[in-house]
Amino acid sequence: MKKYFCFAAFICCLFLYTGCSNEKIKEPNSSDNSQVVETNHKPSIKSEETMIGKIIKIDSDSIFVADTEDEHGLYQISASEFADETSNLSVGDIVEIGFDGLILEIYPGIIANVDYIMFLEKGEDFVGLYHDIFMDLYETDSGLNSDIDYIALDLTKDKNLTPSEKNALLYLLWCDMLIETRLATYDDLLAENLITINKNTGFSELENGMLLKLESTKAEDENFTFTAEKWRSSLGAYYFNNCDAKKENGKWTYSIGQEMIS
Repeated sequence: MKKYFCFAAFICCLFLYTGCSNEKIKEPNSSDNSQVVETNHKPSIKSEETMIGKIIKIDSDSIFVADTEDEHGLYQISASEFADETSNLSVGDIVEIGFDGLILEIYPGIIANVDYIMFLEKGEDFVGLYHDIFMDLYETDSGLNSDIDYIALDLTKDKNLTPSEKNALLYLLWCDMLIETRLATYDDLLAENLITINKNTGFSELENGMLLKLESTKAEDENFTFTAEKWRSSLGAYYFNNCDAKKENGKWTYSIGQEMIS
């Protein structure tokens, strides 16, 4: 595990960002040698620390990167001085980041004093695709969304996201929904006494929360299939069934085979 020299920073405001769309960077260094490199050749700069990550979001101010070696590692890098260079990087790209070891411990953490961002290889923007699927599901049959305090995601039967990408997805959904998000299964919620079961009818209910679930096949040849579910109770759920996801012109899109409600 990498060791970083970090210090605690207390922040009194939240960073809110718009979510990624499938359709549908770097903290300024005082050195004039700071640069964004787009080849897989090591830059001449010698950095104290390096990190390999996948870009999960790019906006005008920051690049957000999920650490490939730490499932909870989600970081942001200032892009304010590198607008032209970052236009050559895409969400899903795997990059190497060289920096002096300083990470501000907020969430996502801020990587300070970056020396370089080096493109390594193209990757898949599954996080952006899953974000769009869950946002569409969340906004469908909005009556099921009333009076919820948290959203649980069950991704245990997904074949495409890495652990760090799952946690990055939680963050992106929180940014758009402004509701606490977490990873949990039906059994997890039941064990926490968050799901009640009527002894007479056998019906179960998640009173103050919502469970979103996605099951998928592994992506092959730029295609995969999936089902997605939005669940509040035995009598309050919505389903996307027999869905197909495919990559066209470099972007992932999806189509719904059937929609069902209970």
